[in-house]
Amino acid sequence: WERALQRWRALPSDAAAQFDKSITIAAAELEPMVTYGTNPGMGVPITSRIPDPAQISNAAARASIEQALEYMGLQPGQALLGQPIDVVFVGSCTNGRISDLRLAAQVMRGRRVASGVRMLVVPGSQEVKRQAEQEGLDRVFRESGAEWREAGCSMCIAMNGDQLRPGQRAVSTSNRNFEGRQGKGGRTFLASPLTAAASAVSGHIADVRTLL
Repeated sequence: WERALQRWRALPSDAAAQFDKSITIAAAELEPMVTYGTNPGMGVPITSRIPDPAQISNAAARASIEQALEYMGLQPGQALLGQPIDVVFVGSCTNGRISDLRLAAQVMRGRRVASGVRMLVVPGSQEVKRQAEQEGLDRVFRESGAEWREAGCSMCIAMNGDQLRPGQRAVSTSNRNFEGRQGKGGRTFLASPLTAAASAVSGHIADVRTLL
């Protein structure tokens, strides 16, 4: 954080700069996000409830959400927290960095993957895999009951047999949740590595803030 601040402060605005709009975000009030639908834009704060398409005026957007909820097997107004899951995938080029694996390991350390849940951890590159193993992160995941895999695409695109069965649900740190993306009939909830790890040990979609 301090290093990031130094970089940002090296790029100040001109003293007399005029802005069209100024937005202030209370970062402490932001919640982890998770998707409920079949594109990355269908996401809500983790403590929110699934939107009701009937409340959406745009016909195309309403139809898109209705189709997504039907595919996902969800109902308007349902809570995302507590939704049961079958698989957790931590990895991909999106969230398979060493920093992501460190965060996930922080949650997994001393805990076990919930009964009935399969967890795959796939480093984003061979370099990340080597560094993670040097730091002992692979042992943390293995001891928790997760599978430590070779670097690659894996379940992000249902590759090499790493795919969901019809109707199975996955919390995934990948960047796409289209219909069939992780296997025909598979249902994907996109989330952060922290949320994915918390869900793995809980057996359902979980808020990592309750574990840290």
